[in-house]
Amino acid sequence: MDDDVLREAKARRNLVKRHARSFPGALKTFDSGSVAHATVNKPISDADAGLVLDRRTYPELGPDGNDVPPNAIVTAMADHVLAGVREEYAQATCEVLKRAILVKFNEPLDGEQDPSVDLIVALTRAEGPGRWIPNTERPDWDASDPEEHTRLLNDLDVSARVHRARVIRLAKAAVKQGETPVVSSFNLEALAIELVDWDSTIAESLRDLLLDGARQLSAGLTPDPAGVSDPIKLPDGVTRAMATARLRELGDAIAQAVEADDLGAAEDALARVFPDYIAGGSGTRSLGDALLRQDRTRIGAAFGVGAEELKSSRAYGDETC
Repeated sequence: MDDDVLREAKARRNLVKRHARSFPGALKTFDSGSVAHATVNKPISDADAGLVLDRRTYPELGPDGNDVPPNAIVTAMADHVLAGVREEYAQATCEVLKRAILVKFNEPLDGEQDPSVDLIVALTRAEGPGRWIPNTERPDWDASDPEEHTRLLNDLDVSARVHRARVIRLAKAAVKQGETPVVSSFNLEALAIELVDWDSTIAESLRDLLLDGARQLSAGLTPDPAGVSDPIKLPDGVTRAMATARLRELGDAIAQAVEADDLGAAEDALARVFPDYIAGGSGTRSLGDALLRQDRTRIGAAFGVGAEELKSSRAYGDETC
């Protein structure tokens, strides 16, 4: 069950945080990323978290100290956390990446999903908002505010938060249908903070996110919603023109589905956005039919828990949607 995998991902994240908090000079831990933002799709590959170090314990670290790079302290944290995790997951391994420590558990739950944990070792800043986070490749520290990102995405009433999370999940699924995803999941989340109107239907909000996101990207890279980091970079090899064209293409197709007068036309439009999910064929209940019937179980099975209710505002003639 996906709910079981999600619970396990959170449990693994909490385990990593618990051992990280026992590291000397640990100030606090926090959750981040798609699991914390409730925008995760299946398969659930990882959960993100962070550990904030107290600069009073490590005055030499970072731009506010003696410019000591993050590599040694991140490696020490990786060793510390892995030793604790292996008490419960004997086959666990870890790897220091550019930004985070990747903890792999090597115990699949269902033969396929084996969620890992990414742990960022952050450092308090002497001045200004946010944290210093590692860039082990440079090596250096960069300003960022993952805690504020999570607050911005979750600081809504329940219905508005659920609505926006569903739209983000569907936008992520749409973008990943292409051979080369043209924007990151975080980029979509940042755009959604500004562009998703929870008074609209799911389909209308998805259309607006994609089309308005294309317009914004045509003018420039998406700003950091916390106002701390540089604008959000596009994936390697992707230009703004490529990203703009792809988001516009997806948004135009959703717009056609929203305005469709019959199920077949809506399905044809949706098939261009979600080709892996529109089944079609004789005797097969397609995703379009599931949308029409509000078959939440089937839609959720395709896109992940909470991705239900992608439906035309006209509901193919039903104005009550």
